[in-house]
Amino acid sequence: MSGKVIKKSELAHTSTGQCVWVDAGVISYRLCTLNYDCEHCSLHQALIDGPMLIQPNVAPGPSRTEVEERRAEFYEFFEKLPASARKCRYMLSGDVSYKLCINAFRCATCSFGQMMEDSAEADGHLSVIDSQTIEGFSLPRGLHYHRSHAWVHMQRDGNVRIGLNDFGQRLLGPIQDVRLPGAGEAVFEGIPACEARLKTGWIGMLAPISGRVTAINEKLLKQPGLVNNSPYTKGWLLEMKPSDMPLELSSLLYGVEAKRWFEMEIGRVKEKTKGGNGQGSIHELLKDASWRGNFIDEMVCEFLLARSKKAA
Repeated sequence: MSGKVIKKSELAHTSTGQCVWVDAGVISYRLCTLNYDCEHCSLHQALIDGPMLIQPNVAPGPSRTEVEERRAEFYEFFEKLPASARKCRYMLSGDVSYKLCINAFRCATCSFGQMMEDSAEADGHLSVIDSQTIEGFSLPRGLHYHRSHAWVHMQRDGNVRIGLNDFGQRLLGPIQDVRLPGAGEAVFEGIPACEARLKTGWIGMLAPISGRVTAINEKLLKQPGLVNNSPYTKGWLLEMKPSDMPLELSSLLYGVEAKRWFEMEIGRVKEKTKGGNGQGSIHELLKDASWRGNFIDEMVCEFLLARSKKAA
């Protein structure tokens, strides 16, 4: 594929409802859900910002077969999650009153999701970008979010930067050490890619997408507390070359979906730490570390979709 960037003026609406980048030959399949309002499309912005999707002299990402084999491990874990942790993205967005995910958050292969996209396209529905702050927690615009509370930011070179969001780091408390994968290593969505050491032991943090590591934040090896102090800037974890960027991004939460999911997560933490009444400041709850000794394993499993390890 050449490094030519197709300008916005060269793109035209398609007759089949496909994304304009499909006709341009840049991606293989994608339906437009924004009535061709490309300026509000995060995928479109990433593609016009980057000089090319595949950089020369970079090791290719893991194969689709390898990704699916490893992803099967997450399906087993997903089946054990409570219903409150499996709300469909269209329930989060308010498009349907009740719908639970049965596809391990793989929206790109969900028939219900495709039906909703088709309907949204026909109605000319536009995504809504909401407030950046929810009950004191930062939720930046322009980022995609995985259900494990990882964030994904598309870079100009076609790679993505990944970190743990503000809510996730506060839930864990002070991070004392981190272990990161090596550059060139393949990581898989739903499989632990990084580890963080807490007072109670190590936990594995899931990769939000599949691909190959291109860089790690080496500052964290000496200053792991940056994950707590600057989760979206200095505390990023790693950078990756996605195995299939449009497919990987389609299963992440963005905009109003992310906001409503975030609100529900905060409510679920309140219920677990305050006997079900859901009252009180969430910040105060997370500052009080007394509950972590009894609940941290359960919280890490249910909210970060991860597994804790006993202290060595």
